[in-house]
Amino acid sequence: MREKQNKFGRGAVLRMALFTRLMCLRTAILLVMMMGGIGAKAYVVGNYIKMPYGEGYITYRVIDASASSPKLAVYNVRGVKGTVEIPAKVFDGKDVYFTVTQIGGAYDSNDPTVWDEKVTEVKLPNTITTLANYCFHRANITSLTLPASVKEIEPRANVLLGSCPKLKEIKVESGNPAFISDGGVLYTQGHKKLICIPCGMDFSATGGKYEINANTKSIAIYAIGTTSTLQKLIIPASVEYIYMGSWPTFSYHPESLKEIEVDGSNPNYCSVDGVLYNKDKSQLIYYPSGKEGATFKVPDGVKSIPYGYTFYCAYRLTSIDFNQVEKLGNYCMAGCHNISEITIPSSLTSIGRGAFASMKGLTKYIVQPGNPNYSSDEDGVLFNKDKTKLIAYPTGRVEKEYKIPSSVTEIGTQAFMDAKIEKMTIPAGITSLGVEAFRAILLETVVFEEPSKITELRGRTFLWCPRLTTATLPKSLKTLGTAFAGCDKLKTVNVPDGSQLETIKKGAFVACSSLTNFNFQGSCKLKTIESSAFADLENLKSFDFPASVTTIGDNAFGNTPAMGTVNFADNSTIISFGEGAFSNSGIKRLKIPASVTSIEKEAFKNCNVLERVNVPAGCTNIHPEAFKYDSKLANIDVDAANPKYSSVQGILLSKDKSELLIFPPGKARTDFTLLPPSITKIGDYAFYEGGSQFTNIVIPAKVNAIGIRAFGLNPALKTVTLLCDELIPGSRIDQGENTMSFDNGKVAADDAKSHITVYVRKSLLDKYKSDPFWKNFTLKPSFTVKAEGTSAATDEYIPTSPTTVDFLSTTADVKTFVLPEQVKTDEGGTSKTYKVGLIGDYAFENANEHMKEVVVKAAVDYIGAMAFVTKTKRVTANGQSTISPVSTTIRQVIFTGNAPATKLSQKYFSLGAAFSEFFRGASGTGNCEQKIYVKKSKLSDYKAAWSNYAKALDYKIQGDGNAAFKINRKYGTFAREFDTDFSDYLTQKHTVKVAAFVAGTPILRGSGDYGKSSYHVRMTSVDLKGGVNGNYGYIPAGTGVLLKVLDKESTPADFYYTIGEHDNVSYSITENVMKGVTVNDAAVNASPGSPVYVMQDGMFRKAETPVNGFTVHKAYAKLGSLPAGAKVTFVFDDGEATGIENVDAAEDSERQDVWYNLNGQRVSRPEHGVYIRNGKKVIIK
Repeated sequence: MREKQNKFGRGAVLRMALFTRLMCLRTAILLVMMMGGIGAKAYVVGNYIKMPYGEGYITYRVIDASASSPKLAVYNVRGVKGTVEIPAKVFDGKDVYFTVTQIGGAYDSNDPTVWDEKVTEVKLPNTITTLANYCFHRANITSLTLPASVKEIEPRANVLLGSCPKLKEIKVESGNPAFISDGGVLYTQGHKKLICIPCGMDFSATGGKYEINANTKSIAIYAIGTTSTLQKLIIPASVEYIYMGSWPTFSYHPESLKEIEVDGSNPNYCSVDGVLYNKDKSQLIYYPSGKEGATFKVPDGVKSIPYGYTFYCAYRLTSIDFNQVEKLGNYCMAGCHNISEITIPSSLTSIGRGAFASMKGLTKYIVQPGNPNYSSDEDGVLFNKDKTKLIAYPTGRVEKEYKIPSSVTEIGTQAFMDAKIEKMTIPAGITSLGVEAFRAILLETVVFEEPSKITELRGRTFLWCPRLTTATLPKSLKTLGTAFAGCDKLKTVNVPDGSQLETIKKGAFVACSSLTNFNFQGSCKLKTIESSAFADLENLKSFDFPASVTTIGDNAFGNTPAMGTVNFADNSTIISFGEGAFSNSGIKRLKIPASVTSIEKEAFKNCNVLERVNVPAGCTNIHPEAFKYDSKLANIDVDAANPKYSSVQGILLSKDKSELLIFPPGKARTDFTLLPPSITKIGDYAFYEGGSQFTNIVIPAKVNAIGIRAFGLNPALKTVTLLCDELIPGSRIDQGENTMSFDNGKVAADDAKSHITVYVRKSLLDKYKSDPFWKNFTLKPSFTVKAEGTSAATDEYIPTSPTTVDFLSTTADVKTFVLPEQVKTDEGGTSKTYKVGLIGDYAFENANEHMKEVVVKAAVDYIGAMAFVTKTKRVTANGQSTISPVSTTIRQVIFTGNAPATKLSQKYFSLGAAFSEFFRGASGTGNCEQKIYVKKSKLSDYKAAWSNYAKALDYKIQGDGNAAFKINRKYGTFAREFDTDFSDYLTQKHTVKVAAFVAGTPILRGSGDYGKSSYHVRMTSVDLKGGVNGNYGYIPAGTGVLLKVLDKESTPADFYYTIGEHDNVSYSITENVMKGVTVNDAAVNASPGSPVYVMQDGMFRKAETPVNGFTVHKAYAKLGSLPAGAKVTFVFDDGEATGIENVDAAEDSERQDVWYNLNGQRVSRPEHGVYIRNGKKVIIK
């Protein structure tokens, strides 16, 4: 058999192996380079794997996909020159070692069979047991040695001869129990069967003769190939059987073979004039292809030519006289191109299928009068007697159009093969079309006259029609087989409205590479689409499944990368998707019909644009490898009524959410990849070959087992974070040779421990280091850092990736806890900075009771279950642990970020109400009892994203969780951990101007009061000292300020401030004498030589001794050196002043009837002038 490109010449005849059998069509052809191949249990029999070899590659086919002993066959070698040494073992680059046990095995020339012609020698390993069809196809090897392991040469391993033209000898290693070599000719042991006379063997030394060994009993299929020098074959008396079954026969058109000589004592065969007959000469067995003579008359007495290809490629013949022949076997005259006329004598009453196929010079059939079974018309077309069956159309005719007579109801096998017809309508009266009836004719469009009676198109009716672009099926058609196989220009197939089509058979459109549209134009009864029916159609764009379809077979639509859309009717009846049904297709979104109950292995493998799959309630069997290698798949959503499966955030889980079954690869993130906290086991193949984007995974607290190959083939995985409260023992992690959860480098090339860092809770580090499995990994503990404003390392973090950490817990004794944007830690002597990306589950559980507020500066995208609940109740009963919220000391949480976290654990993972991130009472169902503050400009975004907390969200901050914000006597001090803005209240209500001041000048000497020296500090609004230009109410984070109510004596009860919107800028406030206190109450050092000044009742009072417990979120003044007894006033731009007094007289600070002049001096008997009394300005006239 030759390749398709030769089909209109001699090659069309060479493929006649396809005539007598339905094509065994291949399963999905998946060519994969070694580093992009497919892994263990990802193979099915029939997959093709392309492995690099030298400068080229070897194509293998999987012939055994079992996990225990997977095997490959070599199909071809390409891009290689000279010697090829076939390996005994092949590693797929991932986790499967195959044994190479076979050469060849192709079904036909549609498979990748052709070897590179530059291959001149092949060395076979001793693992090869079988030589099969198309082995070494077209390789120019000159010598072949069979190892002792070869036990079988399949009957159709014919290319040992026909396609290895330079093969001169076949040798056999000693010890082979099945075969021997006799001078380079291959026999079975004891010469019992002649297997192969090599094509390139030189017979010139024997005068072109070869005599078969005298012990030979049989001659195998294709034993004699296209040998160029063999002219005479001598068959001994011992031969009992010569293969003359279906194509090819024992002799594959050796063009130089002129005669066959049979020993006269042979009881089964004889020869006359070089032609082979049975012993009594009633049957003509074989006519040598190279026999000389243009004419041949079948001898008297010969009643039948029973075998196919008897005259195969007898090119010298120009005419034949069948004489007394009564019966012609199937395909017996095939390929006699130079015969122009065939006369059917009256005695010839039985003509087999395709008897005159591919006789390209034939222009006329003539049926002699009196023939009881056959007739011909004026066009020389051969019919049965009553012209109801058209048997053969003369291939040599030049007409481009032919009208089938109205009497015809049946078209015979290969009736029009190779005809030059370009236009033809198949009449309504036709009921049957034979095998390959229109093979390789020049039709552009197939037209069936309606109402048609044809119910089946099976036997490759239009095989290899090179111009066929469009076909409309007859309405009556019930079964569509391989009718259009090899029609590589076919673009459109239409199924008309009212179609009776029920079945599309296996491999229906094999090699229809241009097929783009398969259109259902209305109602249809289609039920079954068999395996590989539409496989490898790389241009097929979409498919609309009729509601009647119940079965989609294995690989039915495999390797259809352009098929972006598949549509199923709402009342679809499909029951299952077979193995590889849509593998390597272009489907982007898939809503599985409600009728589907199972999705088999690799049904949607390599669907690299598939993003979302909806699983109905009735689908209860999903193979763990159903969606393998779907790199963009981010969501597998399961109907809530499904009794076996559930899904959380698109992750496929068991119904009770305890086992993770499939993690969609497209859900992986570079900063953290989370799993539902409910899972206790990671199932088989859950993360298998997660792809390049799968770099990290956070395993939740309850996981205690990891299944078969769960993390196999993940070389990009760098970080595994174990949040588990207890050690996951190595005994609960599969470590079998072919089942290991993590690769160890012994089977798969990947060695997980070489690139994965495992982070564990620091309290469990020693246990992990002692575990026989985990100790092989790089283990690192969670780490603690100092909370802002503290000196002890109280805050625990654990990395989730090389760039991001999860905040786990804190024991910081602070009133306001600040979660920073970044944290630094020392890892092996190197400082490393991480982004804080998550607030973990139960993060503030058991936090210090003093903590009333949390300020989240981090741009977190995940907030864990009960994150801001400080007291919980944990109960273990019957081996089950439960946790519930009790209370919280945290009264408010402030988020300064611009984007709300997209993953709030309770909703994100579909947890119970009790797992709410913020405290909503012990049941978790009440109103949120914590205030949540965000930027005013982002409030709507937060409410949209956090709809469960919409009522708790606000932007109007009125305190710090410890105390309400209030200015009672004109002045106050202030400092915050984040940027704040006091201007919004004024903007909204047009009243209450609050300005923030800092020191604007050095300490200045001024006029003394009562003749004494005096000093003053001129205060300047913060916007003029490095703050936000034009906004005197905007206070950068950490800046201590003196607040002044410009238009009131105090702030009203509903006064508020907001988070500063300009916090994307770093501010540097200059010459500020105000020192802010944030996070916690502070101890402020003071002494007579270095006093501080604190605000009380609207007055600054000097403290010369330490101030313990200075209130958080206030500020004090720290001035430079002053002379003893010096008096200082704070003078504002409007000329007003506030004084300073010692704090050492406690009673003074408490009295309400004290007078001060504007220099801050106490006055016992105020007279005329301006004074300060109880924080207010008083004028005495």
